[in-house]
Amino acid sequence: MNGLELVNLNKVFPGFTLGPLNLRVKHEVRVILGATGSGKTTILNIISGLSKPDSGSIILDGVNITNQPLERRKIGYIFQKPFLFPHLGVYDNVIFGHREHESAGESEIRELLKDLGIWHLCDRRIQGLSGGEMQKISLARMLITKPKIMLMDEPLSNLDDQFKKKLRLDLRRVLKERNIPTIYVTHFEQDVYALADTISILYKGRVVFDDTLEAALKIQQPFTFPFRSDIFIAEGNYIEGVVTYCKKGITRFKYYTQVLEILGEYHVGSRVGILIRPEDIILSRRILKTSARNLLHVKIVHIEKPIESAGTVNVYMMLEQRLHLVAKITDEARLELGIKDGDKIFVIFKASAPQVVREGYSI
Repeated sequence: MNGLELVNLNKVFPGFTLGPLNLRVKHEVRVILGATGSGKTTILNIISGLSKPDSGSIILDGVNITNQPLERRKIGYIFQKPFLFPHLGVYDNVIFGHREHESAGESEIRELLKDLGIWHLCDRRIQGLSGGEMQKISLARMLITKPKIMLMDEPLSNLDDQFKKKLRLDLRRVLKERNIPTIYVTHFEQDVYALADTISILYKGRVVFDDTLEAALKIQQPFTFPFRSDIFIAEGNYIEGVVTYCKKGITRFKYYTQVLEILGEYHVGSRVGILIRPEDIILSRRILKTSARNLLHVKIVHIEKPIESAGTVNVYMMLEQRLHLVAKITDEARLELGIKDGDKIFVIFKASAPQVVREGYSI
């Protein structure tokens, strides 16, 4: 099998057991989620060879690598903090170890650096570069060796929000264009939406969910999980569709039978994924005359008052048995609307409200 397969993998620590794990990663970006201490980084360390499993097998491209030394596995590993050599310049950092592997030619290296937007940095020293630029250099150094799989342990966690947005788009594009199987560990909701083809959720050392992003979105409400998780409602609602119109800074895209409008220009026929904050959604019993360009008719499936709430409620809704949405409104607004579970209601939001977090590739 091309790609990675974990077979009955176990690792025992005092007071904690990881596994048994059975997981397959083909030519996809698989995002692994879970609370701190659930075993996410341990999985990466075992796959890479930094740690040994107590039992089970690691199969990579059909070869059992469980007992292979780290240097023979041909695995790329990107950590939270980029590890670069301060005495070497940018280009020398990128090609460090390349002569040993000889996996990529000079023209291929040049194209990769241009693709990552760091070709102009080649003559620079490491000192003075931003965290995002250094992480791109680490990524380039891994990619030129043509790894069989990429492991990424929260590589964007130390970057500022603006750089994260751009790097997420670049990262998925580069990985998909090169068809590299990838496991990406994160705590951040936007990483999930921007990068994931498939999702694995860890809970107490075991995988409790293993499916596509689309399937995960259908069970996003916390009361449907066997444990409490706000990963899909903390920051926003994710919707992905195909662009049908683009003109004068306005883009329309289609999600099943719904047509939504956003600001920005994206290629007709491409896919875009948007994130809408719960606070940016307006709820109404009737169609309002407003400047907001997006209107959806939905069914309320659950209203919840979070424990930490300061006079607000989360309203969970469903559209066409497919799309799950959550809005955050005041408890006073809920009473004025007179809404309850099972009611039909309108969701309204402006074209300027969504943030585009994904473009170019389908789920």
